[in-house]
Amino acid sequence: MTSTHGQAAGRHAALWIAACSLAGLAIGLGVSVFQGDGVERPILVISALFANVVGLTALIGSVWLFPRLRGRSGLLRFPLLVLALISGAVLGSLAVLGVYPLFVFREPRLAVAVVVLNSVLALVVGGVVLGYEEMRLRLHDALREMREVRLVEARLREEAARAELAALQARINPHFFFNTLNTIVSLLEEDARQAEELLETFAELFRYVFDAADAAPVPLRDEIAFTRGYLRIEHIRFGHRLRVGWDVAPESLAVRVPGLILQPLIENAVGHGLAPRARGGRIDVSAFVEKGMLRIDVVDDGVGLSGAGGGLIRDGHGLGNIVRRLETAYGARAAVALSAGPGGAGARARLVLPAAPVLPGAAQCAP
Repeated sequence: MTSTHGQAAGRHAALWIAACSLAGLAIGLGVSVFQGDGVERPILVISALFANVVGLTALIGSVWLFPRLRGRSGLLRFPLLVLALISGAVLGSLAVLGVYPLFVFREPRLAVAVVVLNSVLALVVGGVVLGYEEMRLRLHDALREMREVRLVEARLREEAARAELAALQARINPHFFFNTLNTIVSLLEEDARQAEELLETFAELFRYVFDAADAAPVPLRDEIAFTRGYLRIEHIRFGHRLRVGWDVAPESLAVRVPGLILQPLIENAVGHGLAPRARGGRIDVSAFVEKGMLRIDVVDDGVGLSGAGGGLIRDGHGLGNIVRRLETAYGARAAVALSAGPGGAGARARLVLPAAPVLPGAAQCAP
């Protein structure tokens, strides 16, 4: 970075010297033409040198010295800059005159006038360059502050989104917990051993819920493993009345999804689709990636929908909270749709969201 900055500064100085030299040569040609003695090489060289004295003095004073004095008060900063510009012009002019001493001895008044003129020109050119540098530095400071403000706003938006995701997620968890606890209570008198096994499964699910509570995306394979645990509990309640089929494409397992996004879809199918029927039914879960999007379908052959699918997704309920979480995390790039199942029987819940791969080191659980 320092090397690149040094190269840029070197190119800037070289271009500045070239421009000053051309300006000095043009002035020397003008003086030669005005005198009518023809073009004299010493006049051209002296003009080019004087132009560089003025130009480099203005450049060094405005570009190098001015930024180092910006933190000081104006009463001290500007007198120092004026003194630096005049001193640089005088010393540079004397150095050039020292190269051509005959010019000084032949035209001493003109030599003094040249030194004074160069000092005035250094102040004028330095003032112009100084104004440009001041505007450039102010623009740089404004852009830097704008970038910092945008970074802070982005962090605040991210934290707000994570907080909202966590809050919406927390509203889903109690519903699942209460249903599970009710199942365990109903088993305590009938089969204590099975109730104990159910408690162990519930403890595993509980740990997963805590791990997912930070609203960070998790691999779909972890969501499937968690949902299978949930279905083990539901199988105890429903027995042979609950049948589940899985069709999950291998590439979809590595996609990151919001934690606890799949289980409410299964719970909705079980509770509203199969539970009302004495003979129960079947749930088919499929997941695959297409054109950069992950699509998850949960289809049941239960009692079907009692109204329009969109009207059944209400805020404060499982599916409504999923919609809110997806809107917070993905905006319009994700969606949840509820519709009739194949052939008009049962219901289909479809979840579509961007397919982002799992970060290195993410947990890998076999579905």
